[in-house]
Parts: sequence; structure tokens; C-alpha cells
Amino acid sequence: MGFGPSDAGGGYIPDEIGPSPAEENIDEQTASLNTPGLMEKMGVHLRPSDHGASDMASGPSYSSSPLNFTSRMICFNVEYRDKNINVVLPDTETVGRIKDVLESELGIPRDKQELKGLVKRKRNVDDTTVLKDLHLPKENTLYLLTPQITNPTVNKAHVQEGEGTSQGLEGDREYLLKITFRNDSKYRNFSLKFNCQKTVKDVKQSLQTLTEVPVRQQAWTGWPRTVSDQEKLFACGLNYPSHDLEMSKSESVAEPKKQDVEEMEAETDEDDATCLDSFDDDDLFSQELALPRRVEPLIPDGINNEKTALEHFAKEFANRYGPCHPHFFIGSLDDAIQESLVVKASKRKLLAVYLHHDNSIFSNVFCSQLLCDEAIVNYLSVHVVTWAWDLTSTENTAKFLQVATRHFGSVAASQMRSYSTDQLPSLLLISRSKATNEVIDVIQGHVTLDEMMIRLMHAVEVFQGQRESDINEEKERENRERIKQEQDAAYMESLAADRKKAEAQKVEDDKRREEQQRLIAEQERNFKEKEEAERMKEAISKSIATTVPEEPHEMCTERVTCLRFRVPRGEIIIRRFFVENSLRDLLNFLTSKGFHTEDYKVITTFPRRDISGLDPSSTLEALNLYPQETLILEER
Repeated sequence: MGFGPSDAGGGYIPDEIGPSPAEENIDEQTASLNTPGLMEKMGVHLRPSDHGASDMASGPSYSSSPLNFTSRMICFNVEYRDKNINVVLPDTETVGRIKDVLESELGIPRDKQELKGLVKRKRNVDDTTVLKDLHLPKENTLYLLTPQITNPTVNKAHVQEGEGTSQGLEGDREYLLKITFRNDSKYRNFSLKFNCQKTVKDVKQSLQTLTEVPVRQQAWTGWPRTVSDQEKLFACGLNYPSHDLEMSKSESVAEPKKQDVEEMEAETDEDDATCLDSFDDDDLFSQELALPRRVEPLIPDGINNEKTALEHFAKEFANRYGPCHPHFFIGSLDDAIQESLVVKASKRKLLAVYLHHDNSIFSNVFCSQLLCDEAIVNYLSVHVVTWAWDLTSTENTAKFLQVATRHFGSVAASQMRSYSTDQLPSLLLISRSKATNEVIDVIQGHVTLDEMMIRLMHAVEVFQGQRESDINEEKERENRERIKQEQDAAYMESLAADRKKAEAQKVEDDKRREEQQRLIAEQERNFKEKEEAERMKEAISKSIATTVPEEPHEMCTERVTCLRFRVPRGEIIIRRFFVENSLRDLLNFLTSKGFHTEDYKVITTFPRRDISGLDPSSTLEALNLYPQETLILEER
């Protein structure tokens, strides 16, 4: 049947799940459990007797219900116009569920759909018909007709993340498988994408290439249910778009699958005839007698490492009772508790501690007929992390009681210490509440199969109720922590923004202050330069004033011209010159008054001309500044 699922982390030795040797000689009481009434009470639905060999060979499949151990997945390829829609549903669903899926995929109302191809003989089939009652094969082709719709508009529904494959549509969907490879204490993580049409064997072979671990030695955990190598990924119930798996290397190699039931029946007659013809009476005495194998203790004395002890326990248990047995956690009880109970509430699983004693009269029957029953094994692999210990020797009993006292308290350890041999074997079901591990039930070796299943289901129900409460508390705590983190982040962001704003303001103030200081320094420098220039001009004016010829007096009989100077400040300066005086004398006079020629130009009124740039040796008479003239001083 392939390998069983377990959400618990590594630590299991994978074994092929098949019928135990004890099932061949099962007594009437155990056989009575296969009656339909009792199995229905346990939540197990039997397949119809007329199923084909292909269904029997495919092994049991599981629906979304954890108690429906024998439902199987049915694939429908629905053809509609130019489209093919793949629908995968458990056989416990109805025909109406197919139409619901098609409505969500194509947008065609359910009451407008007509499905052809469900049955090949006349039979009344409506939307409430259960698929199991139609006795359908695993692969089916259906045809969708919409006679009431002339021109339909096809709208493909959006598939929500996390929707399981058993809910319907796959198409070309890709799964991201996050696979953790455990090699002793080392871990390697792989993130691989697989098309939904790939098989479980394709995944195994890919990991064989990456890890060099052969497929037959790969131990897998994390599958939602028991799967076979030939199953396609879309039929395995994986979470979409990603699913977590774990793979480790098994020390023991799983046995090959048994032949399909129909193949065995078909070959029985030929084998019997061949054997009868070829068998010789002498062969009966010529063959060597097989010596019985010496029974070794499940955990020998002197093993101090718990992981080594559990590996020996699992190996010897399989040798005694066959490959169909619970997947025992390989590791210490501390690791088993950490793996099952001390995790997030959503990933938490019930912990089962199996205590074995070889001297108990119930051990062989309990292990072979109850603990190794296929339904019990499947239920434990889905809902429980199973850890085991052998109490046959006094040394191993002391080791267990010491660990049990630390994890379950002195009261529980005292009760375990008081167990007599007749009270063993026992299966302790352990839950966790308010950060405390507690034993919620003890299933002892004298119970019947149906009683064990009922008590297991009750314990899981109680555990799941407590887990839901813990999940809600955990979500509230995470929400409070998230709000606090968001508030802290907002405060730090605001603080950083204020700090950045203050730094920017400081930089701006520093720039403004530097600019002001620069302007003040520049003003002071200009003022000093201006003062210096003024002093120089004043000195030049005083120096040139000595070279200016004296002004003729009014009664002078020589030719004299009277010049009027209009300065920029609006003042009028009147000065008399001899006509023989030169232009240089006139400009020197203006310079002595503070009007330097590099700052001012001298303009005549009519015609308007600048005489300051003329030949300074020209006389005033030659410049037509006689007998009088008005000159205007303008700043350059």
C-alpha cells in the first residue's frame, strides 16, 4: 500500500502496510468486526463486492473524513465543446457535487447541466445519487450537454489557495513541494515544482537523484493519507499551492507488494496443478527443516541511546508481527513530545506511548490482532505520533519511569510503576493542556478491537476539541503580538521620520546660517573695499586739486568762458576758465570735486556729446565751450 502519512517530523522507520501474519488465523471474535453494521459504527465503509480487480489492487483510499478508511478517489474527464475538465472526487460524494464543480469551473448553472456517460445501462440517476452506488471505475469520461443554453459563456472559477484536490478541479496546476531530507541530525531542504499529473513515484525518483537514497529506502511523512507510487499528485489530497513533506533514509527495506487479488486467484489453479505434478514424495524428506528463529527482546539491556533502542524495537517488532504495524517514532521521548505536543497548536498531534511486556499473556494477541490491525494502523498514522518502550527488563523499566516522572509528573509515574504484568501491554494516550502533558486514556491489552477503535476515536475527538481551543488562543495571542509589532513599527517609523525631519531642518538651518554669514562677510568686504576706494579717490582728488589752474576773477579782461556743471545729485557747480585752458584742466577740476572720470562722463547739452573721452590737451575754445556752456555729469 505504499507509505503512510504522518505530520510528525522524522523519526519513523517506514514499512509496507499489509496484512499481518496473525490475520490468517484470526478468531471468530475478530472476524465478527468485518460485519457491515459494526464497521459502519466505527466510521468504516466497505466497498461493494462487485468492484473490479483494479479497485482492489489500488489499495484503500481516504476521503476528507478521518474515519472513512475505504473510500476511493474517482477521476472524471468531462468533455464540453472544446474543453476538457478534470474532476477528482471521493466515491462518497454525489452526482450533484460534479455539477457544482463544473458550475464553479465553467459558470454554467447546475440546473442547466446534463451529464452523459455515468451509467451504461438504464438506471435512474439524479443529483442525490451517491457515486459509490454507481460502481464506477477509477477513470471515467463524461459528456456535458447544455441544450437550454445556445451560446454559453465559460468562466473559469478561481481556485482558492489551500483548497484540497479532493474538492474538484486540477487542470495544469503545479504543486510546490517543500521537502525536508533528514539524514541523522542533518537537514537539507528542497523546493520542487511538480505538475498535478505527476505520480508519487516521480517525486520519489526526483529525491533519489538529489539525495542518492534509493526509492525502496525512502521513508516519507507528511502525506495527507496513505498513497501508492502510481497515484497522481492531484488525487493525494495535497494542500495547494504548497505542501510540506519530510523524507529520511530507512534502515530497513520495505517488502514488495503482494499480487493483486484477482491475479492470485487466476494463477491458483495452474500453480496447484504444477505443484502436484512436480512434487515428489522424496522431496518431503530431502528438504532441510527450518530452525525456529530465536526471539530477541524488543529492547535489549545495555542500550543507553534511546534512538538506538527504538530502532531495535521497531526492527524486532516487524520481525515478530509483520510489516503492518504502527510507525514508531525513532528518538527519545523528549523528541517525541517536542514533535507531537510542543509545536504550534495547528500542527499538534496526540501522543501515544505503547508499553510492551513480553511476559504478559496479552502481548501477542494485542500486538498481532489489535495494534497491527490495518484500520488501527491507518488511524494511528493519521492522528497520532506513536512512541514505544519495552518494560520486560527491570533496567529498561527504571529508565522509562525516570523519563516519565520528568514529563508526566510523579502521580502518573507512580501509577505506571504500579502496573502489573497482566495490565500490560498498555497504550497511553497523552494530550497537552495549558503547557502541561496529561494522560487522557490508557488502553490496556485485554480490550477488543472495536473497543480500542472507539476509545481511540474518543481520545482524538477530545484532543481535537482542546486543540481547537488552543488554536483560537494562539491566534488571539498572535493577533495581539502582531498588533503590538505593528504599533511598535509605526512608532519607530514615526520616530525615524521625525528624526529625519529634524536632521533635514538642522541641515537647512546650517545652510541658511552659513549663507547669512557669507553675505555679511561679503558686505563687510565690499564696504571695506568701498571705503578704501573712497579714501583713494579722496586722496587723488586732493592731489589733483593742486594742479587745477586758478579761476579767473570777474573783472579779468582776458577771454574767459563760464561753465555750468549739473551733477547727478541735482546741484549746479559754476566755474570760470580761460579759453586757453585744456580739457585736462576741466577734468582735473571735476576730479578735485570728487567726480572722477572713471565714474562719470561729461556730456554737452547741444549737440549732445561725451567730451570726457576726447583729447585732453584740446583747449576749451577748440571744443566750442566758449563763451559759456552747460555740461551734464552722468554716472557711467
